[in-house]
Amino acid sequence: MPFDWPTRFALAGVLAAFGPAAAFGQSGELPYAPIPQPRPQAAIEKNFGPGASKASVAIRPDIFIGRDGSVGDTAKLESGLDALSDGEIGEAREVRDSLPAQSLDRHILTWAIAVKGGGLVPSSDIAAAQALPDWPGKATLRRNGEIALYHESPDPRTVVETFSKTPPQTPAGVIVLARSHIKLGDREAARAVLSPFWRKEKLAPRDEAAIIREFGGIIATADHRARMERMLYAERVNSAKRVAGLAGAQSLADAWAGVIRGDDNSGKLMDKMPADQRSAGWFFAKAKSLRRGGKFAEAAEVMLKAPTDGAALADPDAWWVERRVLSRELVDQGDMKTAYKIAAAHAAENPTNVADAEFHAGWYAFRGLGDAKTGARHFSRIAEIAEGPISLSRAYYWLGRAVEAAAPGDARAHFERASAYGTTFYGQLAAQRIGLDRVRVGYPHPSIADHEKFVRREPVRAIKRLEAAGHESLADTLYRELAAELISPGELTLLAVMAENRGDHFLALKVGKIASSRGINIGSLSHPMGAIPSSANISGSGKALAYAIARQESEFNVAAVSGAGARGLLQLLPGTAREVAKKAGMTYSKARLTTDGGYNATLGAAFLGEQLSRFDGSYVLTFVGYNAGPRRARDWIKRYGDPRGQDIDAVVDWIESIPFTETRSYVQRVMENYQVYKMRLSGKFDIVGDLINGR
Repeated sequence: MPFDWPTRFALAGVLAAFGPAAAFGQSGELPYAPIPQPRPQAAIEKNFGPGASKASVAIRPDIFIGRDGSVGDTAKLESGLDALSDGEIGEAREVRDSLPAQSLDRHILTWAIAVKGGGLVPSSDIAAAQALPDWPGKATLRRNGEIALYHESPDPRTVVETFSKTPPQTPAGVIVLARSHIKLGDREAARAVLSPFWRKEKLAPRDEAAIIREFGGIIATADHRARMERMLYAERVNSAKRVAGLAGAQSLADAWAGVIRGDDNSGKLMDKMPADQRSAGWFFAKAKSLRRGGKFAEAAEVMLKAPTDGAALADPDAWWVERRVLSRELVDQGDMKTAYKIAAAHAAENPTNVADAEFHAGWYAFRGLGDAKTGARHFSRIAEIAEGPISLSRAYYWLGRAVEAAAPGDARAHFERASAYGTTFYGQLAAQRIGLDRVRVGYPHPSIADHEKFVRREPVRAIKRLEAAGHESLADTLYRELAAELISPGELTLLAVMAENRGDHFLALKVGKIASSRGINIGSLSHPMGAIPSSANISGSGKALAYAIARQESEFNVAAVSGAGARGLLQLLPGTAREVAKKAGMTYSKARLTTDGGYNATLGAAFLGEQLSRFDGSYVLTFVGYNAGPRRARDWIKRYGDPRGQDIDAVVDWIESIPFTETRSYVQRVMENYQVYKMRLSGKFDIVGDLINGR
């Protein structure tokens, strides 16, 4: 494609509009995106024509929806969106350009083409979408802009200038910038761009091989070594072996791969490793091999000798996962002191992993070693770095517990801070600990100002147009993007209500969850009602419990199917559903499990009732059984004791002792959901009583 000055300014706008962004390696690993393939010239001419590289004329907002709330004729918009869905981007652009410059429908098509057009959208189109005021999705547009830049291959000086303030965010951006530096004779600059990307990014085999062919001799040996180890941490053996020779570490790659596969001779290969190849990765693989062989003390000895510097570890978060697994094995062996040392020496980087590591270290110190002051120090660290309500409530609850025991401070103040997060497990426990009989789960009430601001938002009106045109998937994208950007609880409530009004409880919940994950206090907006049809007979479990399970299992997606084959609202396996239906005298239908929410909820509630009876009414054991299977629940009773009838502190410790991270979290999430729905339905909650006594 010819490169002209209008396109140069469009490219700059595409990237500059996003603002400063973190480079690879500074904000965690980005989701995998394949390197784009070159556009066929025929496709370019078909979709864009001779004027494709010219920036679009600026357009300003216009109200399209009538005062009576109608959305008017959508035929032209629908034809443009249909063309886009069929991959006919040129046709979609023609429809867009035929619309009045000030119309909402032109804005919608401008945005939709830039977001969904894939690799066939020129940078000028993306720049036009970014110029739309107050439209969300700037991060997606930024990524698509880099892909456009890759395809257009502009002058290398322009590329370098374009990225001067905003480092690349995609593989396409990294490659086009590295190529530009090389064309300008600056191999060191190219290496600096490639280094953080190559060390961390997961790529398809084809893309990996292409980068090795083009840049293998430019990328430093240390970067190849870091990539090899990071891929082995992720158990991507083939990726690691592609660079093992360039890394000068073939022996380590072979031995480590043997550990991953579980080869009998992998331990011997690790022991034969030359000293110059015994990097942090060697310690990791050796410790993992010993731990898998049941040699926990020996594994701990190796791990405690390993480096703790984040740069040397290559993937500090993978190290934390192995430390967590090993430390829990040591706890089960009764070696709490070594378990604490293993956890406390972590070097995790991701905030979620840091919070998890600090909790484990604090819990081992406080509950295992009786050292409340040391425990409090670790819990305080969680409060310093955490952002989400789950981690913050956990930090303040355990700080309160540590202060109750011996640590300095005001226990009640910590519990009060935890109780502010009323939709969380530990927030609810903290509330009862200080005598509160209700938790803060009120429904946000939008103000008049919220209403006025919300209805004036062009993307909100665009949602109604998209839904009317039969393109709900694009509307859903706007719902999610707005949920990630709106800051007013009132406006977020209105957004969720819009989703509920179209009968999409799954989407309404997504809006609530996205807002909650950003630390916005939205009360019970994150726990909507109405997803379970009134036709369902949920007496087996009760309404609150059925909602609690459905929210966690399927997020109220009637058509949900898990990788294991569990189906529908309450995620029933077909075999289980068949048995329950037979007992209840109902006709079994596999199809109805994912099409009839009432049918699924009826069978699911009956199954929940059976599980509650099996475990003498214990919610804790029922939730464990629902997630990990009844056999696991019985195994963990043998290993950790029976939580039924224990005091609340012992029950909480039992839950935190569950060895499966997913199940441990599941029990807490379902219990907190249950309390919120009890509050919504009856105005009461009793998490302590439910944990101790069950039903």
